[in-house]
Amino acid sequence: MANPDAMIRDLWIWPDAQGVRWWTVEQSGTLPLTTPWTNDVLPPIQRLCDLGPTLSLGLALAEPLAARLTALLDTADCLRLHLSRDLPAPWADCPFEWLTLGGQSLFGRLIVERQAPARFDPAHPLDPECEIAVLNLIAPDEPIQPADAIADGVVRIYDGLAAVEQWLAETDLTGVGVLVVVAHGTECDGAQPFRLHDGRHWGLPLESGLPPLVVLMACGNDRGNLLVDGRRLLAAGAKTVLAPLGRPCPVAAGAFLATFVEAWRAGHRLDAILAEAQRPTSAARGARLLRLQGRGDLRVGHIPQTNECSDATLVTAVRCGQHAALAELIDRLTLCTLQQGVELDQAEQQLRRCLEIGRDNEPSERWLGERLDAVSETLWPLSRAWVVPLEMLLAEAHDHRRLPRLETARVELGHGDLAMPPTLHHYWSKLYYRTGRYALALHEVAQGLSRLSADESCTRGAGLLGHLMALLVDIDLPAPAAALHQRLDDCLARRTDADVAWERHKLRDRAARIALRQGQVERAATLYRLKRADSPRFKGTGHRELAWLLYIESWRDPQGAAIPLALEVESWLNGLETCTPVPGNADVLYLLRAYAAWAWRSGQSTAIERLERFTPMLEARLFTGDAGPPGFVFAYLHLCRQDGFSGALELPAWAGIATVLEEQRYFLELAAFAALLGEPDWVTPLLDRVDAQRLWREPLAFPAWLRELGLQDWEAVVAERADLERQVLGADVASPETLLVSGLLPL
Repeated sequence: MANPDAMIRDLWIWPDAQGVRWWTVEQSGTLPLTTPWTNDVLPPIQRLCDLGPTLSLGLALAEPLAARLTALLDTADCLRLHLSRDLPAPWADCPFEWLTLGGQSLFGRLIVERQAPARFDPAHPLDPECEIAVLNLIAPDEPIQPADAIADGVVRIYDGLAAVEQWLAETDLTGVGVLVVVAHGTECDGAQPFRLHDGRHWGLPLESGLPPLVVLMACGNDRGNLLVDGRRLLAAGAKTVLAPLGRPCPVAAGAFLATFVEAWRAGHRLDAILAEAQRPTSAARGARLLRLQGRGDLRVGHIPQTNECSDATLVTAVRCGQHAALAELIDRLTLCTLQQGVELDQAEQQLRRCLEIGRDNEPSERWLGERLDAVSETLWPLSRAWVVPLEMLLAEAHDHRRLPRLETARVELGHGDLAMPPTLHHYWSKLYYRTGRYALALHEVAQGLSRLSADESCTRGAGLLGHLMALLVDIDLPAPAAALHQRLDDCLARRTDADVAWERHKLRDRAARIALRQGQVERAATLYRLKRADSPRFKGTGHRELAWLLYIESWRDPQGAAIPLALEVESWLNGLETCTPVPGNADVLYLLRAYAAWAWRSGQSTAIERLERFTPMLEARLFTGDAGPPGFVFAYLHLCRQDGFSGALELPAWAGIATVLEEQRYFLELAAFAALLGEPDWVTPLLDRVDAQRLWREPLAFPAWLRELGLQDWEAVVAERADLERQVLGADVASPETLLVSGLLPL
């Protein structure tokens, strides 16, 4: 057999609205072809035979197909070409393997799987104990008996019509492993394929079912009458049929059967067996005439390889921590998604369904992010095209340490001529959002939304619209964010699917932050109370909502409504034996931020003392991941010091903290802190940088269906808000009350 370390590549081709779609593990594309030939008419088989080794692949096939095959054959020891059963007839009729490349035969280098399943499904190995049955219908007095070439004792041979028909009548063929029919052929179109020694015609009956593999070893005509019968057998339940196009000689037929049985019993795949058998020139009247119809990955074995396991088996293995099973499942979903004619982001939905990971399940999402991180580099390039953006989404939410690797990985990704699904623009925007590169984030969102129609805005576009709201809040454009919220809220109210409750739950957070930007403090607090009450429904603790409630009330009513909330946070913090937050922005960081704001606004020295327990961790977190929450804590502690009360520990210098926040592009928040800390010279330069965050190098191309939100006149929206920011933050004295009612408090 061939070298097990040989480089083997796969090319799948199936019908597409634009002609045919081709697929490899690296990329996918379409070809505007209805036939593989340079001309639409297939040359006669006899003419192809006469041309023999002079029939060049580059001259015979349509140029884009020839180029694709040549590129793959030049980089592989063997290419498996899978031609979907749904393709037009010329694709199955084309004798690809008879062609030459660079003057060299393609036999042994190219194995063609015709009538391949339209949708990939794993082939579990067949039981090695299943019978190989040979139905020998050659007359006993003929001098050459192909069946006699098979080693004794490895198959069951049934000689003569009587024995064959008795065995067929008594046997459930679905329990047989391989069925080989050795006979003379009628070579007649529209007739039974086999000719008995008395001249009668005969065909394999279907009443007793069929085994997975059927081998027809007889003479056929050049028009493929045996291939037609092979399609009949596939339709009746056989997974694969080997049948000749043309007339094999008895000696070569026997040689192939002997080779086949030995290799099959040894557990080799059928396509590998055929490729190796076709390699020698001596196989010209034998194996080289055989065509593989159906699937070529059949083999016998007791233990399935990972790629032979069912989806359910893979899922069980994934849950047991087997990385190879996850990689196989992901790669399989990539192929199946494209075969179904849908965009790559649907593979993520199927992965979530398989693993039962909802978007509302934070522990499961964190687990998935860790598993994807472990297998990402081993995946097919086309799988990485959707998995790396998904990793980005999960890392942004749960583990910022992975973000630099993922950003580097982005430049290596390719989609061929596949359009990037809108969802992936959303995920990439998360990277830029997390690192304060808002112009890039907005550009990604605008690109994603432009790929959607208005009708898709609250289904496939819900994530993009929600993320756009978050971006608009961060860059202080609450008016279009509020209009966008109303649109999305109305859309979600018309949905009844399983995900809509979670979408509405998340929307409350965005609506509350929009309200804060608009100075609508009571509305914001009420929305967070509602969200906190609803969080157990989604297995949430409500701690993030508690943090926001304390933060709001610390600014609005530090000596009143904030006190019970602060006591609740104190109780929770006191219960922490250690504080090593998980990667990402853990709830404890937001609780500490809110508690620090309350310490400043209420003048509570004891609160500062309680916070000092966490300052080593907070200082370390300034330099690992998102510096925002720990930076805000230190900013409020510096405000406490400015107001005349502080703890016993020395704080990190404000200049250092501000530098870290500036590096992570917290310009608007820094401008607010600079105003509160009495550093007016900082405010204007920082607000200039806020303006730069909001402007792309060319006008942002939001779709026309968002026009009513005011996004088309982007520069005017930005200018109006910028005037307010400079008026409030650039004033001689900036009070907490002014920042609160203007919506410019640090968020």
